[in-house]
Amino acid sequence: MYQRLFNAVPRGTLHHAARPAARRLRGSLAVAAGCALAGAAQAQPATAPGLQLFGQVDAAVGRFAGPATGINAQDRATTRMESSALSTSHWGVRGSEALGGGATAVFELSSFIRNDTGALGRSDALPAPVNVAGDPVFSRAAWVGLAHPVWGRVRLGTISTQLFIQSISTNAFGDSTVFGPINLLTFIGGPLTGGTSWANSVVYDSPMVAGFSGSLAYALSERQGGGNQAARLQYAKGPLAASVAYQNVRRNPQTFADGTSPNDTRTWQLAASYDFGSVKLMAHLGRIQNRGTSAAPLDAKYNVWDLSAAVPLGAGTLLAGYGTRRTSDAVAPVPATVAGGNLERKVLTLGYTHALSKRTDLYALAMRDDTRTRTLGNPPAEVGAQGNSFAVGMRHRF
Repeated sequence: MYQRLFNAVPRGTLHHAARPAARRLRGSLAVAAGCALAGAAQAQPATAPGLQLFGQVDAAVGRFAGPATGINAQDRATTRMESSALSTSHWGVRGSEALGGGATAVFELSSFIRNDTGALGRSDALPAPVNVAGDPVFSRAAWVGLAHPVWGRVRLGTISTQLFIQSISTNAFGDSTVFGPINLLTFIGGPLTGGTSWANSVVYDSPMVAGFSGSLAYALSERQGGGNQAARLQYAKGPLAASVAYQNVRRNPQTFADGTSPNDTRTWQLAASYDFGSVKLMAHLGRIQNRGTSAAPLDAKYNVWDLSAAVPLGAGTLLAGYGTRRTSDAVAPVPATVAGGNLERKVLTLGYTHALSKRTDLYALAMRDDTRTRTLGNPPAEVGAQGNSFAVGMRHRF
């Protein structure tokens, strides 16, 4: 059962162990079967007693039109080196210890890397008035837990959100937040609050039963206001996989890579995929509800959907994806230079990866970014912006 789960992990997914590592470790899965729960992408612990060093380094050179948060009306394309274009670079250590009776103690500590500059984290802190702190050293994962093949697993610490796990494990571009349509539309430059990881989290992952598994998550606010809840249910058997994730963010300042908005948000997302052999098709449908704050309540709804496909071609894979985020509710106008578009954003991405070995591949990516923004003025006007980005890069897993 758990071996099937390990086989289901997509290549290039940030919070899963690399595919080569999975192959080397399948023989030891019985030691910690409760640790390989479906959907626990952030939480793939070492499957044998002891320590495991793991990670991934991704770098690309290209011409980028606008930031990952979206093109704006005044952006001009720049040529630069980009870390983590297809998969977010990271390193870490994880381990497990058999406690007897089938129980296992597990842990993971992992950190993001910007290998273009050598800095830790994904980005620098943003200055006032945004005041977003930079990523702490182990902001990707920092947790300890107990696992059992019958009762499931409980983890405590900093853990990826259920929504992020679902998004990155069910699209053709994996965890890419530079070119992946569903990740750009959901987590980058949009109304969602809560980021991709929650500190102070308690997460329960169930074992798989008849193809079904689930997770429950709660992030304690520790008297800072708010507190986040999330749940995910998924089914995976044979070529078919489907899942649903829900999260309620009551503005917890402890969430990493977040803080640009004080608003509460509620989000749900459906995901489905089917592997035909010659092509694997994936899709998402969801909604982000911006509820504002207690002092300034809102009810703005953003509909998000995408389609993506992965087509094996010899030693390589052809990738394609298209998605949109759109609202028809009344939203506050913003300057024309704000990236992302507060009315609509559309992303089309094509790519190709070519495997040089089990752990190393080369890739080429192209993306069309299209935004529509309601701008300041009397009366407010709608401004559209379009931009094309291209990159070639290399990715190595260890």
